[in-house]
Amino acid sequence: MRFNRFVVLPLALLALGALPACSNDDDNDDDDNNPDSGVSADAGTGADSGTGADSGTYTFPDAGADPGVSPTATCPTGSLICEAFDKGTNGWSSSSDRATADVVGGRLHILTADGVDESKAPVGQDWDAIVRWEKRIPAFSTQLFVRAHVYLQSLPAIFGQMGTFFVLTNLNDDFGGIELQVISDTGFALDDWSFRDGQGWNRQGPPVGLGMAAGKWVCLEWEVRRDSASSIHGSTKVYRDGALAHEFPKIGMRNFDRFIVGYGFVHPQGKSASEAWIDNVAVSSTARIGCQ
Repeated sequence: MRFNRFVVLPLALLALGALPACSNDDDNDDDDNNPDSGVSADAGTGADSGTGADSGTYTFPDAGADPGVSPTATCPTGSLICEAFDKGTNGWSSSSDRATADVVGGRLHILTADGVDESKAPVGQDWDAIVRWEKRIPAFSTQLFVRAHVYLQSLPAIFGQMGTFFVLTNLNDDFGGIELQVISDTGFALDDWSFRDGQGWNRQGPPVGLGMAAGKWVCLEWEVRRDSASSIHGSTKVYRDGALAHEFPKIGMRNFDRFIVGYGFVHPQGKSASEAWIDNVAVSSTARIGCQ
């Protein structure tokens, strides 16, 4: 179980990067075909590299090669969230721990610091290396579908370091959450801290068939279902580039009302440097979104 600052600190978020004709939230009806040009949505304040009293010695990696133009995608009809990262923060809140985030060329660019090791944290403190972007959504009923294009320069360097992409949470009376992650063997993982029977950490494989890839744009889809709005268990599926990668059964469910997207590690183990780009984020309660 990952009961940590990813959810128990004040959660905040940001705006993401570039989806042609896809940002339709928050009563903002600017031209979606006008991409963001150089407007920074930095979420890394206070995460400068160096020696920090709260986090030991850490440095940020140099940015790798630009991944090039991200895939194009459309906005699903009736979407709860569809973010092109061309409208500033657009209703997102942002937070980061030992990480930075900027909107660059209409895409969210994330760097996490190297040398962050949670084992060295004083008792009662959490040392993360992560960026979080959050929006409220209607309380989860029976189905939810998420789509994003993701580019990782590399996979997590250590098996016990899980890179988190998406989180669904409820921080009110129905407290709990689930997270979609990736681990070093390319497999996906599902961290279930819903506090339902059977909750915990679940992984794909071994062996891993279709997993996450680094060094290329990947269409990542996450499907969450339960039989009724009162069911306390359900299942989730993860798709890579349109194909089913893995299904996680008997996952604890709550009335999730917050969606978080970002990247980084809530349990860093020293080799915590990473670089990620995220684009074309969409959330729907109607039907699977697809990659286009």
